[in-house]
Amino acid sequence: MSFKVSVIIPCFNQAQYIEETLASVLNQTYPNWECIIVNDGSTDNSKDIAKKWCDKDERFQYFFKENGGLSSARNFGLRKANGKYIQFLDSDDLIKREKFSEQVKDLQESEISISNYFSFIDGTNDTAPHRYLSPFLSEENYKKEVILDWEYRKSIPCHCVMFESRLIFENNLSFNENLPNHEDWVFWVQLFYYSKSIKNNKNEFALYRIHNHSMSVDFKLMKQGFLKASKILEVFFKSENNIEFVKLSKEKYKEIYHKNRESFINQIKSKIYSKLAYCYRYVRKN
Repeated sequence: MSFKVSVIIPCFNQAQYIEETLASVLNQTYPNWECIIVNDGSTDNSKDIAKKWCDKDERFQYFFKENGGLSSARNFGLRKANGKYIQFLDSDDLIKREKFSEQVKDLQESEISISNYFSFIDGTNDTAPHRYLSPFLSEENYKKEVILDWEYRKSIPCHCVMFESRLIFENNLSFNENLPNHEDWVFWVQLFYYSKSIKNNKNEFALYRIHNHSMSVDFKLMKQGFLKASKILEVFFKSENNIEFVKLSKEKYKEIYHKNRESFINQIKSKIYSKLAYCYRYVRKN
C-alpha cells in the first residue's frame, strides 16, 4: 500500500515559472500524490496555467484566495491536504523525479526526511549541489544547530523536506502569519522539536532557483522579523518547559540584536554569494 503525498504550492504572480514547477511534480515516479495549488491573489495568468494542469491530471487541485502572504497560502494548503505526508514546493523551484519515491521510503522509518539540494541560476542550466545539512551528527544536535546557525550556516529550502502530516495536526502547528520573514525558521524548529526521528537523505532531490533579486536585502525588516521570530521560539520553549532550548533562543536573540547593519547584511549576502560562487566553480570544473 502506498500512502498519499500532499504537495502544497503557494503561488503569487509566478506565471513564468509555475508551469516548469508543476511539470516536475507530474514527472514523479511515485504516483500517489495530490498537488494543491494555492493562488494567493495573483494578478498575472497563474490561474489559467494552473487550471490547464488540473485539466491535464486530476491529481492537481486549484484554489484561489485573497492575498495574505506566503504563510497564509501555505496554511490554506495544509487545511486542504489529505495525504499522510506533506511536501511544500515554491512555485519557482523544482524537484527531481525520484524525490517522492525515495523520501517516502525514508518515512517508513522516520517522521521527517530532509534531502540535499542543487542551486541553479535563473535563466541558465548551471547547477551545483549544496550540503548545508552536513555534518548531520544526531537529531538532538541538529535541532540545536537549526536554532543557533539559521541564516548563517544552516538553511533549509522548504522543498527539501517531506514529513508526516500528523506532526502538524497532533501538535497544532502552522506558519506564523504575523512574521514579515523567518516564518519558515520558526516552523522548522517547532516541527523538528516534536519529531522523534529525522532522516538526512544525502541525495540532491530539490532544485533551488537563485534570482537576481536574491541579492536585495531590506536590513531593517529582515532584522525585525528575525528578532520577532526568536522571541516566538523563546515563548514556545517556555510553554514546553524546555529550559535548555529557552536559553538557546535567548542566545540567538542577543546575537541578532547586537549585530550592526553591515555585519548582518554581509552574513546574509555571504550565504547567497557562496551559492553563486560554488555554482560557477562546480559548473566550470564539470
